Amino acid sequence: MRALLVLLLATSLVGGEPPKAGDIPPSPSSASGERIWPDPRFTHWPPIVYEDESRNLSFELPVRQAGVPGSVGWEGGERLPFTLDADGDRISGLIPAPTGEGDHVAEVTIADRSWKLPVRLADVREPWPLKGLVDGFPVDEAGRPVLLIDRRRDPAAARKWKILSADLPRSSGRALIVGDPMEAYGDTTWSGLDAEQRIAHDERYPHHAALVALATLPDPLPRTLIWSPGNQALFGAGWSPEEERVLAALLSRLESSRELPRLVLVLPPVPIDEELRELAVQRRELLTRSASFLKWTVIDVERLAGPAEQANRIADQVFTRYPNGEAQARVRAAIAQALTD
Repeated sequence: MRALLVLLLATSLVGGEPPKAGDIPPSPSSASGERIWPDPRFTHWPPIVYEDESRNLSFELPVRQAGVPGSVGWEGGERLPFTLDADGDRISGLIPAPTGEGDHVAEVTIADRSWKLPVRLADVREPWPLKGLVDGFPVDEAGRPVLLIDRRRDPAAARKWKILSADLPRSSGRALIVGDPMEAYGDTTWSGLDAEQRIAHDERYPHHAALVALATLPDPLPRTLIWSPGNQALFGAGWSPEEERVLAALLSRLESSRELPRLVLVLPPVPIDEELRELAVQRRELLTRSASFLKWTVIDVERLAGPAEQANRIADQVFTRYPNGEAQARVRAAIAQALTD
């Protein structure tokens, strides 16, 4: 310890001035030991909601003292009473999502203190006010949760859009590819592609990251726009069937323009992990069905690369998460072809 102190003093004297008293951190024994409690906050919210559905936001409250009463509700609306539980140092709950575009504020009251929790609802057809993720969920530049409001589609509306889309010219800007480049063995399916590349990753909700990456679109719009969801949602145990809403939300956003890119989905393969295969098949079927309905072109990685037992293999009982080598090259070639079509 003495040698370390001498070394620190010698280091601090480089430059000719001795250390100042204020430069030495206070002793831990001088701290009060008082716990710093977090403020109430929203923890989960649906990034894309339909205007005719009822959804909830999840909130978390600190339990400084068990048995204390409180209430939560939207400003100008009904307040829901609660009592802080004696078990644990925090409790969670649900509050119905507000309706209508614009800013909404929930108010939480615990004993004699109150907190305001702002939320922003935005029309999916307008520019998306998404600037980042907080714990995997999209927020605006002020850190407020953002919910994008979309409209449900039906076959009649789809037929109407098919007629209208014939009048829209294809956009002409540089191609854009967003999502997971599916890296394997030091290479990716995006290597060398002639396109703007926006990697969008999150440990559990990568489609939320894709929404943030797509919030700002190039001007002019890209000739081709490709979304590669990858399999991180499965690896991180965060997948939800609501992932497919990204397909419709992006189309809704683009429909209001005077041009339309060619939209391409890179359908993720079934992973090598045995415990994920059933869910992966369900996910692939849902994405394929939605993409077909919305007129997205689908590049099926599983079909191009082959089963993971061969496509992901490096050596006996050694596999990468995504196709590598020649299998990866076949997928890359298909994406490159989609960019030139």
